[in-house]
Amino acid sequence: MHPYQLSSLFACLFLIGSAEVVAGPMMGFMGADFSVPSSDIAYLPAAYGLSYGLIAILAGPLSDRFGRKRPLQFGLLGFAIFNALLPSAAQLRDAVLLSGLAGCCAAVIQPNALSLVGDEVAPAEVGRYLGKVFIGLMLAFVLTPAIAGLLADHLGWRAAYYGLSVFAVAVLGAVSVAFPRAGQSARQPGAFHTVHLGAIRTKGARPRLAASYLWLGWVAGFGAVVAEVSRHALPLSPTDAGLLAAFYGLAVIAGNLASPWLYRVWGSAALPVIAGLSALGIAAFLLPVNSVAQLAFAGLPWAFGYGCAGPLHHAALSALSDHYRGTINSYHASLLNIGIFSVSFLLGAVATDRSVTVFCLAASFVALCGAAMLWSARGGRANLEASKGDA
Repeated sequence: MHPYQLSSLFACLFLIGSAEVVAGPMMGFMGADFSVPSSDIAYLPAAYGLSYGLIAILAGPLSDRFGRKRPLQFGLLGFAIFNALLPSAAQLRDAVLLSGLAGCCAAVIQPNALSLVGDEVAPAEVGRYLGKVFIGLMLAFVLTPAIAGLLADHLGWRAAYYGLSVFAVAVLGAVSVAFPRAGQSARQPGAFHTVHLGAIRTKGARPRLAASYLWLGWVAGFGAVVAEVSRHALPLSPTDAGLLAAFYGLAVIAGNLASPWLYRVWGSAALPVIAGLSALGIAAFLLPVNSVAQLAFAGLPWAFGYGCAGPLHHAALSALSDHYRGTINSYHASLLNIGIFSVSFLLGAVATDRSVTVFCLAASFVALCGAAMLWSARGGRANLEASKGDA
């Protein structure tokens, strides 16, 4: 794969990750403009995650039938249009609708972008290149909140959405040039219902997919609203909230880099143990703090644990089945984003500092339940690897 192809797919993942977190540090300004409590702005990432989750389960398998490039181009174009229209929304409900439509486009972008990696590189290299592409998603959690906060302070919150739209147009041009052929898998999948039933019946799939919603969806969803939760703990400007969210993004990347080493040390126990740490880390935001530094330290278990256990969970799901890998990953993406919707919707339903306490406890409890599901399934990946070694 040429570097410019890799860069264009990297940018696709950065783009869809940015849309999840861009509103976080700007909720105060956006709430004032829409004449609603700032916590109501959480309905924007909620709508984005819900539509993303509902469409992703269809977009992944269908990309095997209709090629990659053309759906990817349409997804990027729609993403650019809906983000350009969102700042002009007269009411919050209109902005929520546009955010949901952008989520539909993101659900088309991701599976096609990732499938292009498999189309363009040798099977033995797919994992390595996918890891590079996913760095774009993680980098969005670092850069986008900081940039959005600065833009909100100096140019207004609308500038951040216009910037996303312009960037999407640039990525569309890059993809069109980088992939002159419309990539399509040579392997034709079976009937739609047969493929989905086979994926669900794969040994070990159900508890791990349940954890995709209960654990990963909820800890990832917390990342979409962490700036607003932090604002309830301390009075923060949009710039400060964005920088704090960027710090947590760096901790997520550090956890990602540490995950292979921890798996070598702890084996199959690494995933559920670190997942449990990240779940408990959400409750740590309720600790009394007097400075941004203390708040940043309190949030480290959540951010580092999320970044560390996330890749281990992705790897375990991918190892479950060669035949149904794409469909299992589509279910995973769907449940993950429905989890993000659930967290954002829950925060949007509360408005007071006392309610935010209940929100953090509820999110921590649900994520702990997901970590328990991972503990019950911890032997699945090791057993699969052993069976492959015996074959």
